[in-house]
Amino acid sequence: MKIEVTHVIKADSQIVSLVNAFLSALGTQSENLSVADAVELTPKTSVEKEETTKASKRTYLFHEESGAAIVVNKGEELTEHLEKGLVEISKTEYDRIQAEKQTRIDKAKEQTNVAASQSGDGQSSETEDHGITMEMIRAEATKLTSNGRQADFKAILTSFNAPKLSAVPEEKYPDLLAAIKEAVGEV
Repeated sequence: MKIEVTHVIKADSQIVSLVNAFLSALGTQSENLSVADAVELTPKTSVEKEETTKASKRTYLFHEESGAAIVVNKGEELTEHLEKGLVEISKTEYDRIQAEKQTRIDKAKEQTNVAASQSGDGQSSETEDHGITMEMIRAEATKLTSNGRQADFKAILTSFNAPKLSAVPEEKYPDLLAAIKEAVGEV
């Protein structure tokens, strides 16, 4: 009996072993067929595509070390965040974390206002020159982003309806600085 293999595209060693075992069970001489010779192996230079996981729903994540809480929307990449040590939390837990963060920001704003009023400059808070410069804000922002917390910084900017730092109005500098300091942990 002669078996002819006309097309073999890809096979692994298990398939080769199975075919040889099949031929042996049939009692067929395999001298006319060398299965190993007929197998075209996958080139070693091929790069296999990494598996990625997209969020199937709005997902809330938390990083215990930094205290960062983020939202990954449906269809956005999830694997990258999970590899960084973020864990999934409930929406209720996310809301609680955000409320605590806002409380700390409000407390920092209040402390800034108290310090400004104690300076005795006599100006009203509406026309007060807060004395906070963009350089001061950038310095604090650098502390935050150098720790790998760019997502937190972006979230802060979003809360001020600003796509970038230079888009934040000067009158909001005290609030912005307080929010960044709170995220860095200096409050």
